[in-house]
Amino acid sequence: MMERVLSWALGLTLAVLLLMVALVQITGQTPNPIFGMIAARSHIGLFEPYGRYLVVLVELVAAGLVVYPRTRARGAMLTLVIALSAIVLHLSPWLGVQVLQGPAVSQALALGRSAAQIDAMGLPTDKGGLFLLSLAIAVLSAGTVFVEKAKVKALSTKKAKKPIGAFA
Repeated sequence: MMERVLSWALGLTLAVLLLMVALVQITGQTPNPIFGMIAARSHIGLFEPYGRYLVVLVELVAAGLVVYPRTRARGAMLTLVIALSAIVLHLSPWLGVQVLQGPAVSQALALGRSAAQIDAMGLPTDKGGLFLLSLAIAVLSAGTVFVEKAKVKALSTKKAKKPIGAFA
C-alpha cells in the first residue's frame, strides 16, 4: 500500500513539474533566453526554436507517461534522461550553472547580439535555480524508477503460483 501512495505522489509531482517547465518554455519570451543562449554560444541555430519545441514535446510525453501507472517507470526513465541532459547542458560552457534571466536577454538575442556581447552586459542570473530544479527532477525521477521497480517486485512475490497439472 505504501508503495502505491509513494508511486502516485512521485508520479504526480513529476508530471506537475514537467508541465510547468514545458508551459514556461512554450509560452515564455521569444526567443527563449535559455535555448537562445545555447544557440548563440554553440553556433547551432537549431536549438532555438526547434530544439525548444522538441524538448517541450518530450516533456509533455514524459508527463503523460508518469501519470498513467502502467507506464510510470518508462515515463520516469524518460524524465531522468531529460533532467540529465539539462544537467549536462548546465555544466557545459554553452549554458552554465547560473543562467542569464529576464527579457533583456530575449531583446538582445532578437537584436542579433552575440553571446559575448550579452555576457558583457552584466545581466542578472537565476543564481543556479534552474540547475537545482534539474537536479531535483533527476532525483525525483530516479526515486520514481526505484519505487516502481520495488512495487513490481512486491506484487510479484505476493502472487501465489498456480500448480501445473490436471488436478490443480
